[in-house]
Amino acid sequence: MARAHTMALPPMPERFLRDVWQQRAFNTSSLTTSDGARVSVRFPGHVNPDGGPDFTDALIRIGGVLYRGDVEVHVRAASWHAHRHGADPHYNRVILHVVFSPPGRCPPALTHSGRRIPLLVLSPHLDPLLYRMWVSGCRGPVRPACGTDRRSLPRAVVSGKLRTLGVRRIARRVRMLKARFRQILEECEHERGICPRTPLHAEEAWDQVLYESVLEGMGYGGNRSSFLALARSVSLSRLRAHGLENTATMQALLFGAAGLLPPLKALTEREGRAYVLNLRRRLRALRILQAESALAEGDWKFFRLRPVNFPTARLAAFCFLLPSLFAGRVVNRMLGILTDPAATAYETRRAFLAMFRMRPDAFWSRHVHFRGRVPGRGIALGDARVREIIVNAIVPLLLLYARTEGDASVRRLTFALLRALPASQGNSVTRRVQSALWGATLQSCSHLEHQGMLHLYRRYCIAGRCPRCPVTAGPAPGTRPARRDRQ
Repeated sequence: MARAHTMALPPMPERFLRDVWQQRAFNTSSLTTSDGARVSVRFPGHVNPDGGPDFTDALIRIGGVLYRGDVEVHVRAASWHAHRHGADPHYNRVILHVVFSPPGRCPPALTHSGRRIPLLVLSPHLDPLLYRMWVSGCRGPVRPACGTDRRSLPRAVVSGKLRTLGVRRIARRVRMLKARFRQILEECEHERGICPRTPLHAEEAWDQVLYESVLEGMGYGGNRSSFLALARSVSLSRLRAHGLENTATMQALLFGAAGLLPPLKALTEREGRAYVLNLRRRLRALRILQAESALAEGDWKFFRLRPVNFPTARLAAFCFLLPSLFAGRVVNRMLGILTDPAATAYETRRAFLAMFRMRPDAFWSRHVHFRGRVPGRGIALGDARVREIIVNAIVPLLLLYARTEGDASVRRLTFALLRALPASQGNSVTRRVQSALWGATLQSCSHLEHQGMLHLYRRYCIAGRCPRCPVTAGPAPGTRPARRDRQ
């Protein structure tokens, strides 16, 4: 069978091979690496839609040792070198390089840290039926079997279930913020030796949680965890001590801690060199705050991102947002906007959007990083992204506040704010889910439905839990059995 599969092979797109790996559509009983080590795939990994390896957190036994890490899939082994993965630290956790074609004289794949990666050639182990389908002309990606079943469901029924899943996803976010809020209060008591239940320190904790949530929400393409780590390493109170309106100092502190200030010798543009030099001088002037960077440039992902979504652009935008968004006690200000009895739903929505207005300086109006200009509008935040931050950061925080204070009116008004936001434009994940639900015709969906699609995709689709899908086979919205996905 191996010989038949390895002769005169037609070109195979990488997306097909990734689907084959994800669904384990190959003979798993006799897998070996190119140097003869036995391979057992316990878990193929989570699909990574962003920059970096194709699959993350895979569980694979190689030569008697169980490894947890990432998997990179290529049609040819030479693609590892052609794509320069060996120079990218984001691939340091790769434990297996899966390819379709034999490597020939291709040198072994090495990580940025110099570790050699085992190679698995998949073509001799492909499922015969799948291979015959491929060579006979069925060359599209492997489709989930649930797609056709879902399309038969009425739009109203699916929308209702998606809204239920959306509420569940937001509730999960509320629980995460609640745990972080308690942690901040405990840290306050431990470090300062004061009661964390005083109103002043409770307000500081609320503001810090919001600060972390908004900065995390600035992350695109796998940068959310890095933005969250940055927010926890440079607290809001630390920034406030130096004046949020001093944008240059805010940039020095945050870009310095993020490890995103490049060395001057790496900059060829005069304007970029002068800007970075000024930030470095400000950072040196704050000698009491000088320390090693909390993060490094390798912790950030730029690959497969539009320039406006580069972490440098998002962090710069956040620095210009700080004065308008976090001046005073921001949570109290948001509660005032939310509960204003004279404001209509439209006026409330506009007031929240106005909190994200900013005016970047001349440099960031023309740049998205320090290494030169790029065509476009600079670092401006689009309305769609602002609405996503409101949904993912502000709405869960207000719901947590309502739960903590036992204020039913705040909860009711928060969901009214959510309904008042314009329909979500969605992203690649929601478009994929919509394609499975309703075919090629994309539907406009509310932000709550958008959240439900994200919950469905991450908790069921890519986890392989299709038989328990709450859309096709799940219970009616609001019933108790749906709580199984809270782990």
